[in-house]
Amino acid sequence: MANAPEMSTDFARWYADTFMDEGATRAMRWKGVVDVAGKTGCEMVEVLVRLAFPSGVPASGTKNEGLGETYRTVVATISGGDSAFDPVRSARELQVLAAAALVQLFSRSSDAAIAVTTASFGGSRKPDLPMNLAGMAEKALVALSGRKHARIEAKALQSTAPKVGFTVSPEAMQSMDPALWKGELERLREAAAAAINTVVTGQNRVISLLHRQITLDEEELQMLWWLIGGCNRPSGRAFADITLPLRPLILGQELGEMTMISPGPASIGAMFLRAGITTDEVTVQAAVNSVDIAWAQEASDSKQVSPVTTPLHFALEKRAELGSTDTWQAGWTGLTGLAADLPMPAVRLAELFYREFLYLYVGE
Repeated sequence: MANAPEMSTDFARWYADTFMDEGATRAMRWKGVVDVAGKTGCEMVEVLVRLAFPSGVPASGTKNEGLGETYRTVVATISGGDSAFDPVRSARELQVLAAAALVQLFSRSSDAAIAVTTASFGGSRKPDLPMNLAGMAEKALVALSGRKHARIEAKALQSTAPKVGFTVSPEAMQSMDPALWKGELERLREAAAAAINTVVTGQNRVISLLHRQITLDEEELQMLWWLIGGCNRPSGRAFADITLPLRPLILGQELGEMTMISPGPASIGAMFLRAGITTDEVTVQAAVNSVDIAWAQEASDSKQVSPVTTPLHFALEKRAELGSTDTWQAGWTGLTGLAADLPMPAVRLAELFYREFLYLYVGE
């Protein structure tokens, strides 16, 4: 079994300060954290975030969710192969390890960084952790956005002509034996095929890079025309004509639908400000109650809607289920641990809803 990479100084400090251990157990847990971070998938991210942000919603999932197997995999792996590890007795340790695994994922997983920021809900959820997990996720999103929106350099598109690795053997040069030359021609065919495969692989790489660049250019162009036009396309209303409580959700979703590569541009908050979503405070219930039932139902039709990672979409789901503006709040608060009358700057609410949309519908 391969050894884990050298332990990060951050993890070494977090674990030692929290559990007073600098020995074999810490090394074992580090291996578990690295192994978990090596796995992929939205279910893995969801389980890790639920462990890092303890709530009334089980990390193993409710009866309508299929997170049980993923949860068991996380617990078995993150302990570093410790058969005596009990997730109930070691709940605090499991929380810290899950947070550490998320930190490892931040450098390459927009889903992990987004899910942590949406779960934090503007700082309303503050888990007891040895690191500022939400702050680290915010920084990771900026870095990820910068890397994914970087322009392709010409050198990255250049290819070199492959060499055909073939020379006629000395035996064939001294003989006209048909059987011997048949073997030589077969070797030549294989060498030529390998060279052609190198060319095709290189061209496919270039095509992939160009397609990604075209996708980013189209994304940016659509967002630019959206801002210049100043009009919500589905309703045909100017941004200024949309009431403030409604604006964060309606425009947040519209901009999310234009985003093709997660986590979207780092300037998303500035875009919302330019679109007229101000810093004036709006409560969650005011925003959720401002949309009609049909819109709420359509916006929350993903099976991944979660009270932990997508609380705003979960509020829309509960509102659509109950068909009322005054009965969804109690159940939503009970599961999310958030107050329905929680005020938040409208622009921040829009950004959170936008990120939830990317997590649910765009993905890695």
